[in-house]
Amino acid sequence: MTTWNIITTGYKPIDVTKSKEKLILKTVYNHIKISGVRKFKVGDIVRISKNKHVFAKGYTPNWTTELFKITAVKITNPITCLLEDMRGQPIQGAFYAEELQKTTNPDVYLVEKVLKGKGQKIYVKWLGLDQIHNS
Repeated sequence: MTTWNIITTGYKPIDVTKSKEKLILKTVYNHIKISGVRKFKVGDIVRISKNKHVFAKGYTPNWTTELFKITAVKITNPITCLLEDMRGQPIQGAFYAEELQKTTNPDVYLVEKVLKGKGQKIYVKWLGLDQIHNS
């Protein structure tokens, strides 16, 4: 057991020591490459892909109406992004680039529902935004 070389590391088991640890790790994992080019950078505004089941209606949007900002791009395999909503609240989890769509801040917001109305003034709920944004 102490005389033959391990093919992966090139060392005999008895020769593997703490001092050679980094060298062996580098040799074993040197073939792993980070896939793809970074599509997004910190500060980009994105939408998240919606999960649809098999019988979901095809005419409904595939992307969220709410916008998110990228706070970090993690160099993993594949590359992932950390997000926060437009109020600065972090979103739990990391997202793959395929789940995100780069967008710009819209100048027009859609009204989901009129909550109150009095004369010329109305109080509305905006489509895709939670009730904190009602105005």
